[in-house]
Parts: sequence; structure tokens; C-alpha cells
Amino acid sequence: MHKFLIPILICMMNLNLFAQVPEWSKTNSHKKYPSSKYLLGIGISDDKTTAVELARADVAKQIQVKIESELEIIEQEISAGDQTSIKSEITSKTKSSISETIEGIEIKEIKAVKGKYYALAVLNKQHFSAGLEQEMDNIISETTKFIDAAREQASIGNIFNALDNYISAQNTIPEFFIKRALYTALSGTGYGNANEYSSAGILAETRALLAGINIKVISGDNQTTRAGTTLKEPLVARVFYVDKNRHEVGVKWYPVIVKYSNGETISKISSATDGTVKTNVVAAPTGATTQKGTIVFTLGFSNLPDVFRDDLSKIQTFFSYNIQESDLSFSVMVANNTGDELPDLTGLVTTWINANGFKTDPDAPLIINGTVSVSSEKIVDSPAGKQYFVEAEMLLTLTDKNSREQLAAITASGKGLALGSRDAAFQKALGKMKISKDKFAAFLQAANRSH
Repeated sequence: MHKFLIPILICMMNLNLFAQVPEWSKTNSHKKYPSSKYLLGIGISDDKTTAVELARADVAKQIQVKIESELEIIEQEISAGDQTSIKSEITSKTKSSISETIEGIEIKEIKAVKGKYYALAVLNKQHFSAGLEQEMDNIISETTKFIDAAREQASIGNIFNALDNYISAQNTIPEFFIKRALYTALSGTGYGNANEYSSAGILAETRALLAGINIKVISGDNQTTRAGTTLKEPLVARVFYVDKNRHEVGVKWYPVIVKYSNGETISKISSATDGTVKTNVVAAPTGATTQKGTIVFTLGFSNLPDVFRDDLSKIQTFFSYNIQESDLSFSVMVANNTGDELPDLTGLVTTWINANGFKTDPDAPLIINGTVSVSSEKIVDSPAGKQYFVEAEMLLTLTDKNSREQLAAITASGKGLALGSRDAAFQKALGKMKISKDKFAAFLQAANRSH
């Protein structure tokens, strides 16, 4: 038996001695896989699996270098304002694109020589480029559908639907850039439809759409009424979009914020299908004079992506109204729970009354009494020590002294925070009392029921 084994072992040793490292591992080339048609990758390791992985990684690394070179050229085509967001998208998608490419890499040869494994990986550039071309055709087709849908939605006033489609079209661009770069790197030629859409072009068209949006007064401007009463006619405005033919198209379902000119919000409403927005408003003085008031309608932009918010943040229109003078006067006193007057709060309420065009007189038959109380409180532990948080309320009642009838009631509120002292927090809350302008005007207007 040993006589047969010895010759076999000698032959195996001789074969191992004469085994040669594959030529393709030295030259990175192969007669069967010319560089004009294939990308080659070499992997060498003591472990067969590792050698295969290294061969694939070698091809992937070559692809990444080629893509990055092409992307430097492509990035010059991107507008400066759009460059940061698109480049970050390109960076994140480059890795996934290379991973997809690895699926097309084939291991053609594996050779073991003196305890090492040599692996040859190849990528058929022509076959893979054909697949890329089809994928780019699909992206262009998809982008075209988004752009067409955006233009159609804009033409009928569905601005948010139009924006959604423009954004979807914009989101296809980074993927297209990656595939275009890979296609050029592998085929050596450019993609035929490369210039059909660009990130800059889509962004410019989107901003042109937003630049055409505006709001204008339709009716209800320049009315006259008493402070605290609802204007007789509703305020009506219209949100519209000016298309490329200079036609006005009503923008449907667009959010509009209605405020007094001093910043106090009255309501938040959305435009109707014809672009109109309508609301009723309680008249209250808003400026230096007690005989005038102004309402501001501003386009909301909370639903817009951040990149577009500056385009619409200052689009607004204004309504003015006149306030009739009144001969009503009020006596005022605000007290604590023991009945002691709080002069600062009495003065604050007096200021509110005067701001609405009314006078104060200690002998007036219309009496406004105020009482303050703590509505809620809590202790908050902090590194500096215990902090006291207090919410205070001031209940105001309007009474006719002659009939002793209570005509109205309203509540103001304030919040205070102080370190180590509940009383200090309460005093801060009293010093920050606030009240709704239109509700206080309506509160005062209740006095007309007794006159």
C-alpha cells in the first residue's frame, strides 16, 4: 500500500512546486476579458471567501473612483442655491448605487497557489450600461409625469398638489445623476437625454409658481362700527396664482392667518375652491389712535418645505375699519382676595379701557370689578433650587350700578416663575396679565345693553 502512496505524494509535491501565480493577478488583464468590454478586479487571500470578496471590492472601488470623477463635472451643472441638498443626496445614493453594481460582478476564476487564493472578478460594461440606460429612461419618464402633473395642478389652483409633484420630480434628480455618472464611466459616452431636466430647472419652475401666488382684498374694507361689535360685513379676500398667460387662478385650500395689526391672531382659515377666504371680525383699536383698526391677512407657509418658505413669508393684504366714538365711561377697581386694591392691575385695566376709546370715571354708573386668584401652581426642582411656577387669573365683571345687573364677565391670565418664593412667582404672574383684544372689546360693548 505504501508503495502506491509514495509516488502519488511525490507527484502532488511536484505539481505544487510548478504551480504558477496566475498571470492576470500580476497584469490586471485577461485575454478573455479585454478592458474595452470589462472591468477586472483581483482578490488575494489565505481564505477563499475573502479572496472573492476582495475581488468584488476591487471592481467596486474602480467604479467609485470613476463615478466621483464624473460627479465633479455634474456638480458644476447644479445651481449654487441647490448644491448642498443635491450633493448630500448624491453622496448617500452613491453607496447604494455601487452596491447594486456589485450584483452584476461575476467571479470568473479562482486559483489556489501555495496556500493562497487568487480570485478574478469581472463586470461586463456593455451589459451593465444597457441596464443603466433603461433605468435612466425610466427616471426621465417618471420625472416627466411629475412635471406634467405639477403644471396641470397649478393650472386649476391646486398649489399644494403641484408642489408635491415638483418635489417628487426634484427627488428623482440625485438618482439620475448617479446613474448618469456610472453610465458615462462604464460606456465612455454620455447619456442622450441628460439635459432634458435639471435640478436647477425644476427648482426655478417651482419658485416661479410660488412667485405668482398673492392675496388681495375683495370686500369688507373701510367699514365703521363701535369698538367691541362685529363688523357688519365679513372680510373677504382671495388667494390667487397668476399663470404664464397673466390670468388669475384661485388657489384652493391655502392656509391664511388673520391677525390684528398688533400681532394678535384672530383665526386661521383655508381658502375655498375659488380661492376666497371669509371671516367675521370684532372691531378693536389696533394703532396709536382709538378710532382706527387694521386687520392683516397673511399667507401661511407651515405646510411648505423650508427651502420655499422665504418665497411666501411676507405676502399679505390689509383691511381697515373706523371706530365710532363713545360717551360711555367706567369705574374700575381690581382687588386681591381680601378686598385690598391692587393699583397696578387697576391701572392696567384702565389702560385697556382707554385703548378701546372709552373713558374711566370713579363715579361712572358702569362698574368693572376685578379679583385675582391662583388657577394652578407647581414646584419645579432645578440645580439652583426649588422654582415656583404660578398661573394667576383676573376675573373682571361689568355691572350696571343702577340696575345692579351683571352685564358681562371675562378672564385675563398671567404666568410667573421665581426661585425659592411662591409669592414672588405670583407677583410675576400678576405683572404679566394678558387678555384677548377682541374679547375685551366685546366685554366693554356689553355696556350698551343698559344704555
